[in-house]
Amino acid sequence: MKIYQTLLITTTAALSAPESLTPTVVKSDDEPALTQPSLKQDRLELGKIPGGTETVDAERFLTGRASTFAETFFLSPGVVAQPRFGSDEARISIRGSGLQRTFHGRGIRIMQDGVPLNLADGGFDMQAVDPLAVSHVNIWRGSNALANGSTTLGGAIDYLSHTGHTAPGHSARIEGGSYEYLRARYAGGITEGSGDLYWSLSHASQNGFRDHAEQSAQRLFANYGIRIHDDLETRFFLTAIHTDSELPGSLTKAEMNANPRQADGSFFGALRFDNRRDFELFRLANKTTLRDGANTWDFHTAWSYKNLDHPITPFAGVIDQLSNDLASGLTFTNTGDLAGRENRFRSGLSFTYGETTDARFFNNLGARGAMRNKDEQTATNLEAFIENRHQLTGGLSLTTSLAAAYSTRENDRIFSNPAATPPFYTPPALSALTTYDDSFTNIAPAVGLLHEKDGIQWFAGYSRSFEPPSFSEAVTANIARDAQTADTMEVGTRGTRSFAKWDATVYYSQVKDELLTITDPLTLVSTTRNADDTIHYGIELGAEIDLLGSSWIDESPAHRLVFRTAYTYGSFKFDGDPTYGDNRIAGLPPHIVRGELLWENDRGYYVGPTFEWVPVKSFIDHRNTFAADPYALLGFKFGRRVSEGFSWFIEAKNLTDEVHAATHGVIDNAGGTDQRQFLPGDGRSVFAGLEWKF
Repeated sequence: MKIYQTLLITTTAALSAPESLTPTVVKSDDEPALTQPSLKQDRLELGKIPGGTETVDAERFLTGRASTFAETFFLSPGVVAQPRFGSDEARISIRGSGLQRTFHGRGIRIMQDGVPLNLADGGFDMQAVDPLAVSHVNIWRGSNALANGSTTLGGAIDYLSHTGHTAPGHSARIEGGSYEYLRARYAGGITEGSGDLYWSLSHASQNGFRDHAEQSAQRLFANYGIRIHDDLETRFFLTAIHTDSELPGSLTKAEMNANPRQADGSFFGALRFDNRRDFELFRLANKTTLRDGANTWDFHTAWSYKNLDHPITPFAGVIDQLSNDLASGLTFTNTGDLAGRENRFRSGLSFTYGETTDARFFNNLGARGAMRNKDEQTATNLEAFIENRHQLTGGLSLTTSLAAAYSTRENDRIFSNPAATPPFYTPPALSALTTYDDSFTNIAPAVGLLHEKDGIQWFAGYSRSFEPPSFSEAVTANIARDAQTADTMEVGTRGTRSFAKWDATVYYSQVKDELLTITDPLTLVSTTRNADDTIHYGIELGAEIDLLGSSWIDESPAHRLVFRTAYTYGSFKFDGDPTYGDNRIAGLPPHIVRGELLWENDRGYYVGPTFEWVPVKSFIDHRNTFAADPYALLGFKFGRRVSEGFSWFIEAKNLTDEVHAATHGVIDNAGGTDQRQFLPGDGRSVFAGLEWKF
């Protein structure tokens, strides 16, 4: 059954759900759900971690167009999200995680309501989330996510859904604008007795700034919770997604400057071979929470089904993947005192298992040809952690953590077409491992100190990360056979003082066996290998300043003039590499500055400019011979955001119509010449939105 049929059936069932779930609209603070922490709870909890964290209230990005990862994390320091062509698909990186990947993310654990969305091999899809369906988003940068079972260099991002408690009543939102962009969502929250229900049904489509960039997606997110008694609650989650995306491909810099709206029309290009990425995703999950005094047990289980149809270059062919993934886990938390002082102990165990049937076909100008090969892939991960946070003195706490992981990646080549020959297919070399069974084991410790006084925090910590390769890396070239590890030191401060809020972190990571993805400049096929030694260090700085001098602690004044900014600096370099020496690792610009200056009043109105500035070039090759140019973008938005009734916005982007590369591919050696690696950002555009809460 197609996902859109499932959407219709499930939505109809939800809207005609049991008569006992009659709408009860309550506009006051309700008792939070046991299974779903509130924005306030998460902000308090993440603020106790001695490292880089952030809780993003959805209200922050709902003041403008809320479509891409770049818009969701526009003001999040340390999170680099660059849209490929104004779409869901993006390059997303934290502290240099997966920094060469402009597709199908890696290096970050993406979660929905505390349950991983990543496939068992570690990869994830940007289309699997919807910013219009969430209450808030939690971000743990780097190994600060160990207590979420994440041992990756990039950390974790968790999208927390609304419930019938946090979003009672109904809301309808529509966004539209340039390039035939349309995004519409209808959502509702119901509470009755011990049960609550929330659902969000959305549609998004656009023709796109570039040719051959049409997209369409339908998404359903729903959850139903029931409080069995005061200390026991279970909640069921349903996700159903159907998404179709045309891929316009990369351009040379000369082509981009001449006409950034064109698709790759080269002989082997995206237009001629109808490059697309279409998939259906269906996911069921459950979270159950049992509380017994100072002890809490959290259980989760999840099953996801994904069917991918991905015509790409004639060299990569048509990728057809059918995946089934299972996840289960248990977390125990104790908040009792230890030695007369506040203490929190957590431990957890999780297991994920994924099976993927990966078939590759010839791409006959967009049509599926004969099968080239077929693999059966199995990935498993057994992960455990313990963490203890102890209040040493009134203002000083010590957090210690230890995570252990055992992962396997097994690939069986079950079919190889003997008639498949060059130029569009080269059989694997005799030494290539098309069938293998690898295992990876590691232990990741962490320790951190946090001092807090008068609303100002200082912290310092050490942590280790660990990440085995995903199948897209291990199978493509059979080169990346080792897990990536890193040792990280970080120090920072965050707090509020009068009219200023800030969040600043400095980190330094020594990385071993970094997973480096390189795109072949002719075939555009990506391969991944393990580098020897690399170094990542950077600064993550976020600030929010009321230029009228009103305090953030006092009650809201009638007017504010607020400057918000996120500055991310990342230096990612090879360390004495036999091929690249101490060159910069290609993929991301070292400096990215984003921000806004808004006048706001106590009636919900706001108006002002937005900006994005990349002041230095970004290399497209590890030899550092050719680069994308610096750029500066200026926008403007105004509107009104209220908790009841009608909210609205009008937002203009790239007012100067700057031609720029929003992101780019990565190759080994450009030889100082222009290459087909540039993905142009959107030109001048205007969007408007209307939301009604009732």
